[in-house]
This record gives sequence, structure tokens and C-alpha cells, in this order.
Amino acid sequence: MELLKRSVLMAAAAVSAATWAIGVTVLQPLSEPGEPGVLAENNTYWARELRWGALIALVLVLIALGRGGRWVTVGALITGGAWIGVDIGLDRIDMASGTWQLAAGAVATALVCCAAAAAVPSVPRLGALFTAATVAAVAAGLTTSTESPTDTEPALNSGSATVGMALAVVAVAVAVRAAGPAGRPRVRTVVAAGAVAATVPWLLRLIPVGGGRLLGILAFTVLLVVTVAVLAAPRPPAQRDRLHYGAVAAVTAFALPVLFLPLALVSIVLKVGDPFTALAANPPIEVDEDIVMILLAIPIGLVLGRFLLAFGLEPRTDATEDSAGHRGGTITA
Repeated sequence: MELLKRSVLMAAAAVSAATWAIGVTVLQPLSEPGEPGVLAENNTYWARELRWGALIALVLVLIALGRGGRWVTVGALITGGAWIGVDIGLDRIDMASGTWQLAAGAVATALVCCAAAAAVPSVPRLGALFTAATVAAVAAGLTTSTESPTDTEPALNSGSATVGMALAVVAVAVAVRAAGPAGRPRVRTVVAAGAVAATVPWLLRLIPVGGGRLLGILAFTVLLVVTVAVLAAPRPPAQRDRLHYGAVAAVTAFALPVLFLPLALVSIVLKVGDPFTALAANPPIEVDEDIVMILLAIPIGLVLGRFLLAFGLEPRTDATEDSAGHRGGTITA
């Protein structure tokens, strides 16, 4: 079972790395203003949202493979920051060819990082894994909602669905890892959750742009967070825990917009995206504000995950990893 869980996580990392490479060479040229006098506007750099969403998935996979250990987490964050630096550098030189070469190199690098993260001895930090799964769930929703100024690019729907699927699958896989063998959920529950994570982002992108799609994405994100809580909880759950899941859904549905709106406003005021756009030598956004929506998934997921842990939906505290040989007496994050 441990080998299967690692294989799923590494497969998600490989898909994320390959998607990032396609985003660099194929999607980014599609998202840049191509005609003289055409100004960049809100959501112009939608390809950046997708590339960075794929990188967030990769970082979360590394944290999961390292069982949430502190040093692995630090290393994963450094790796993600360095990869974003490479991303900006490739964007700056307008790399528009060599897709398969870049994808092969990215996948190979991702798998090496995965192997290194899995090999580092660490005490499982189940609370950190639970929070990582929550971040992945929120990021899946934000990525699936990615828009462009015209919303007519065929690659926008497929790219958003692919990255949203990868993040949703990572959320499910990390939640299972947070449960540990002592609280391992039933196989059919995991399979059903994985099937929903892999298919719903594609179905949501079939809905025309507007309130219907946004409501569907919100419902999907709430479902993902509840799924994370269910999979990470002890098996079989107590009656008290089952009653909590309805409260988790209500809290998540309330917390997502409440957290998103002020963070988006702060991002607009601080012009968070301007430095990244300038470093990539892309035309500045002058019509609207330059923000990077996918980055908001990190604070939203962290706050929501920590709150749910405090709420009482904690992973099983006596769980051990199949091959780690460590016993988690308490949850630490």
C-alpha cells in the first residue's frame, strides 16, 4: 500500500511537471498580447496561473512524500521557489519551442526530487499533511476557475482542467497519506474520491463562463475539503465525526469567499503580480490590476486547514507510516 501511495504521488508530480513545461512553451505565447497597441489586462497572463498551479501541486507532492517532515517541507518550498525562478527566466526569453525536451527534463527533475524527499528520514507530521491536502483542494478550485480576457482560447479549458485535476488528485492522495495505515480509508472510498477529483474539473470547464460555473467550482472545492476531512479521519469514524462533516462543509463554504475577498483586495493594492510580470519582460497590465490568483490558495488553504484541525477533525494520532517505523504521538504542523 505504501508503494501504491508513493506511485500515485510521483505520477501526479510527473503530470504536473509536464503540464508546466507545456505551459511555458505552448500556453504562455498564447496568453501574451501579440499585436502592437494591444494592452495587457486582467487575466491576460492566465498561462502563468496554470504553470504556477502545477508547481504548487509538485511542491505539495514533495511534502507528502516526506511525510510532512520539517526539513523536507523547507526543501520542497526552496525547490518550488527555485522552479518559479526558472519559470520566469524561460518566460523572459520567450521560449516557444522544445516542448518535449523541456517536458522530459522537467519530469526527470521532478522524479529525482520525489525520490530525494521520500528517502529523507522524518517523523510523520500528520497535521502538516492535512493542511497540505487542504491547500491542494483550494488550489484545485482556483485553477479550475482560471479565466482570460476573451475566454475563447481552446487551450484555456483543457489547461485549467488538467491542472485542476492534478491538484484535486494530489489533495486526495495527501489526505490518504495523512490518515496513515491505522486510519486507512476503505479502498472503494479512495477510488470514488479519486474518480471525482479526476473528472469534475473537466465537467466544470464545459459550463459557460458565468455564475453557474463559479457556483459549481465553489461546490466542488467544498466537496474536496470535506473529502480530505473524511479520508484523513480515523476509520471507522465515530458518530461525532460524521456529524462534523456537515459542519465542515458549512464552514468551508463560508470561509472560502470570506478569506478570498480581502486577500484579493490586498493583492490588488500591493500589485503582487507587477514584479513577476516585469521580471518576465512582459507588457505590464495597465487596464486592470495584475494579481496572481493561484498564490491566494496558499494562505486560504493554510488558514482553513489549521482551523479545521482546531475544530476537531484531526487525523488519527497513533498512525504510523508503513515503512517509516515512526509513531506519531501528537499532531504537529
